[in-house]
Amino acid sequence: MRGAHALLIIAVLAVSFTTKATAGSLDIPVRGSGLGFGNSRNFSGLRLNIRDAELERLSGMTVSLWVPEESPAGYVSGVSIGFAGTRAARGNGLTVNLALCDFEVFDGLAFSGLGTAVGEMRGIGVAGLGLAGGDLDGIFAAGLGLTGDDMTGVFATGLGMGGDDMGGLFVGGLGVGGNDMTGLFVGGLGVGGNDMTGLFVGGLGVGGDDMAGLFVGGLGVGGDDMAGLFVGGLGVDGDSIGGFAVSCVAIGATSMEGVQVAGAYLRAHDMKGLAVGAYNRADQTATGLQIGILNWTPELHGVQIGLFNYAGNNPAGLRLLPGINVHL
Repeated sequence: MRGAHALLIIAVLAVSFTTKATAGSLDIPVRGSGLGFGNSRNFSGLRLNIRDAELERLSGMTVSLWVPEESPAGYVSGVSIGFAGTRAARGNGLTVNLALCDFEVFDGLAFSGLGTAVGEMRGIGVAGLGLAGGDLDGIFAAGLGLTGDDMTGVFATGLGMGGDDMGGLFVGGLGVGGNDMTGLFVGGLGVGGNDMTGLFVGGLGVGGDDMAGLFVGGLGVGGDDMAGLFVGGLGVDGDSIGGFAVSCVAIGATSMEGVQVAGAYLRAHDMKGLAVGAYNRADQTATGLQIGILNWTPELHGVQIGLFNYAGNNPAGLRLLPGINVHL
């Protein structure tokens, strides 16, 4: 008797799985709920199917074996397991896929062996290779790459990551790049963006346009409008630097304001504040204090301390002095 029951179930499965995806289904105990075999478009309960097509609404648990239809459709709620992938217009709950995951809107936990594509997602998303989305809010990780438009939360990837509006914690094995970036950003090689606010660390370098916060680059840091603390292994360079900049070798800018410390060379058109380096050169004006071996400026408003100090706006005979030079 048990053998007969097993044969009957196998026969039902064979019939339902070998028909076209939209041809029909077998639902037990009643149509649309319970235990379903085949492509039930509206179903509540446990549903087993070969290939999903023309979905409308599924709730409970659905398992599919083959790649779903190309156009995302319908609403999936609960647990969805796709050996080749799961695709729907909207979904929530848990989706686990050996290959691909594709939702226009999804809330919950999404796992895929290869890739995940979502228009909007709130929750946790993990992809073995890549993850791409529009609005992402939550915790997301991908083995290779990750990209999105509005990204809020915690993001990590083995290689690279990019987005438009990014807020939170972002870690890229090679690099991280974006447009508006706020939070903590770490790139194995580099981090770059337009408007950058927060803490940024790049193994080689960090660069951007408007930069405010703490920036650390293994080789260098560069940008346009820079305000905060800047640390570059070899150099720091920008259009306008305000705050505290430190480099083992050189710092250069059009204008500097604050405290600038360079191991060898420090140069700007206008310096204001404290400049410390072996050679400190202000091409136009230096306001404040210069400390180094050679300090040079055509117009000094402050004090120079060093082996040789040149202030071009001092009277003849007092422009180049050893030890100290002053023009107040």
